[in-house]
Amino acid sequence: MLKAIRAAIAGVLMGIANLIPGVSGGTMILAMGLYEEFIDSVAEVTALRFSWRRIIFLGIVGGFAAGAIVGLAGFILYLLFHYTIVMFALFIGLTLGGAPLLFKSLRPVRADIVIAVLAGLGLMAGVLLLKGGGGFPHNMGMDFVSGVVGSTTMVLPGISGSYMLLVMDQYDRVVGSVRDLKDGVKNLDMSALKASLRVVIPVGIGAVLGIVLLSNLLKILLHRFHRPTVGVLLGVLLGSVVGLWPFTQSVGEKALEARSFEEVRSYARKWHLPGVEVIDDQAELIEHITDRTVWSKRTAPPITGGGAGTTVVMVLVGFTATCVLSRTSKKPRRAQQPTTKITQ
Repeated sequence: MLKAIRAAIAGVLMGIANLIPGVSGGTMILAMGLYEEFIDSVAEVTALRFSWRRIIFLGIVGGFAAGAIVGLAGFILYLLFHYTIVMFALFIGLTLGGAPLLFKSLRPVRADIVIAVLAGLGLMAGVLLLKGGGGFPHNMGMDFVSGVVGSTTMVLPGISGSYMLLVMDQYDRVVGSVRDLKDGVKNLDMSALKASLRVVIPVGIGAVLGIVLLSNLLKILLHRFHRPTVGVLLGVLLGSVVGLWPFTQSVGEKALEARSFEEVRSYARKWHLPGVEVIDDQAELIEHITDRTVWSKRTAPPITGGGAGTTVVMVLVGFTATCVLSRTSKKPRRAQQPTTKITQ
């Protein structure tokens, strides 16, 4: 019973983590001391080696994670709209809080680890350049890719699936569709249900495929190439903070659609976006705000002493929260070091 309760709590934390850009669901599972069992369970089930213990465990974790995602999607979008800087500062702290956990399994640091970390940083730099260079399309094929990428990074400690969706310009689309699905079921709105399912279904299929592939690959990499693998993960984590800086992106279309016209206009004025005063249609105003060329011309609102202090506090709160959770878990499994037999 105690283990079932821990699995339920881990599922809720995993679901919440995967709603927030920058927070790793894998880290939350690891923080509860259930990460190895989670990966082993998924790997065994997907290899058609069934056992009731594994199935029940995954059912509890997955069910509570899905419940948290569906139940909190709208709330997270609300917070992102009204408290943009504060929320992204919190995300930065939560992201950096996963670094000590990964670094702990890399000591002593040698040249191979430095190279692996730099490779991870380079990977994130490339992803950010792709984002800035023209973005990604919004279509069913990209929804499937979003599910694959989001799920594979979801189960890696220190790597955020929701952040990767944000970098790929798919986060708002995916989370907003989950919110629309919930509202469609609640209001029996068939048009909303159909529109949301066109996104949710390919994302879900991609997510299942991604988890199946990763769970089996991850066991091999962590057993055979533990240190380089974790080093790359650490580099990706550190590189992700650059994209989370509070002044680099709009909150997204779905978050804006949930607000009134005056709220959206006030948001645009706060960020000093050009051309908003002459637009009287909400859909047109949202399109204007989320346009990359328009957003690049914004002037960030001035940060007062109190605002800067709040930002620093939220970074520290997020960092401390992840660190505390990490310390309650078992130590990350290290790869066995080869032994050398000494003969006389």
